[in-house]
Amino acid sequence: MKKLLIVVLLLITGCVESDQPFLSSTPDYPKIASWLSQKDQLLASRNPYDLIMTGWVTPEEAEQFREMNSRVTILAGLTVNWVYDNPDWRTFLETLASADGTQRTIEEDMFLRTSDGRCAFGWASDQWGHQEIYAMDPRNKAWVELVLAAYETILEQPQHDGVIVDMLIDVSWCPDIISDEAWVAGIQAILTEIKSMADTRDKLIIFNAGSNFTDIDPYAQYMDGYLMENFLGEWGADYETGLRAAQEEYLIIYAVDTDDTGDYDLQRMRLGLTLSLLNDTTYFSYDFGPRNHGQAWWFPEYDVRLGNPLGPYYEKENAYWREFEKGIVISSPFTSISITFDTEYTDVTTGSTSTQFTIEKGDGRIFIAP
Repeated sequence: MKKLLIVVLLLITGCVESDQPFLSSTPDYPKIASWLSQKDQLLASRNPYDLIMTGWVTPEEAEQFREMNSRVTILAGLTVNWVYDNPDWRTFLETLASADGTQRTIEEDMFLRTSDGRCAFGWASDQWGHQEIYAMDPRNKAWVELVLAAYETILEQPQHDGVIVDMLIDVSWCPDIISDEAWVAGIQAILTEIKSMADTRDKLIIFNAGSNFTDIDPYAQYMDGYLMENFLGEWGADYETGLRAAQEEYLIIYAVDTDDTGDYDLQRMRLGLTLSLLNDTTYFSYDFGPRNHGQAWWFPEYDVRLGNPLGPYYEKENAYWREFEKGIVISSPFTSISITFDTEYTDVTTGSTSTQFTIEKGDGRIFIAP
């Protein structure tokens, strides 16, 4: 982190030009994303991610990512209403906010406070080695100036195609101190300014919606898309909610994970991946979970290049199907099915070639012409 802070300071005024579009008009399928990316892992993997979302990317890192995938979209950002009580994280935020030459620091009066102290999210954990996350007062002028200055610094960097905002909710963290209405109004005021800065530069804004869009619907007008965290998981949205979300005008990221266990559920991974392939505005990610996002995990199904879709998805044999130039995607969330093709296909997961296959309930498969 300290090395990153030094790099940030050196690069704030030394930008490199980039002619990359913020979102490819002809992306490959599948479209693989990384939420809160662990950049060192991603760069070492050399895997061609389509969408990278993290705190900051240097021009040199962006160049490496674009060598791996020339169409990659790179987003950076952090917070509008909270502070992670980690010294390196706080220094990073203050460094971004002070890039214009005005020293800005996180002060105690910026926090929402109860009689017992700061208003806490409940993130602190000895098991995970995490410090607490505290709510900030969106009405505090100095806090608003600090966070807007940080986002302006991010948006000014040409290697960033847009910004992300994490942990947006539509209810107050501290209802005894600030009402839901005042909380939402304060955040909306901040997002209005961020959207203006992003629109001026023709850049994307992506929010973390938690499990569902309904958690952030007061902020809908300020974003281009949102991530569905823990999709198909213990507390995340189910497949029907995800498919409905993809019918809206937003870019959607189905963020499937291991429920913080680290145990690969490859069936759930394939179900989420194939669901993401049913629509054109959906990306897919798979990682450890909310306690530790952004690993450079890569699966054989990610390497498929299906070409262009031949039409919208449809329901057939109790499953969802979509046909592409180079294959067929089948997602079977609610029942096990047996299918028969007229010609032979290869199941990317097993490598077997046949005209007949079985897909278990809660699984999905990608079939390509051999």
